[in-house]
Amino acid sequence: MTLTQVQEEYLKIMYILEQTKKEIRVTDIAERLEKSKASVNSAINALKEEGVLEYEPYGKIELTDQGRKEARKIVEANDIVKLFLTEIIGIKEDIADSEAGKMKSALSDDSINKLARYTYKTLGLVDLNCGYDINNDNCVKCIRKK
Repeated sequence: MTLTQVQEEYLKIMYILEQTKKEIRVTDIAERLEKSKASVNSAINALKEEGVLEYEPYGKIELTDQGRKEARKIVEANDIVKLFLTEIIGIKEDIADSEAGKMKSALSDDSINKLARYTYKTLGLVDLNCGYDINNDNCVKCIRKK
């Protein structure tokens, strides 16, 4: 699945809202992203066409299983890039927050996997020479346990 950087950001926010508030509302998305409700509705409709969420106007927004999987991958990849930026090369956290999403969008899954292995090994957190793959939910859960 190929989402734009903007679509990834919307999906990530929806996933976070689902995890923290248990419901996803247009108003909350608009506030978090500092966008108009019209912009949010447009993005929601585009994401609905991608099959990552279900939505009827004025109804509930619900991520599909594929949407949750894609959102977890986005969050994990973003965390890996941010960890590299802050802990390996010393970028300030607020700058790293902003740049991690942009960089992640430009990297292939293979590059993210290699960056994860390098970052975790360099920081002495865990050795990911086990074949870490960001597309494998078990690999992502394994990292989160450590």
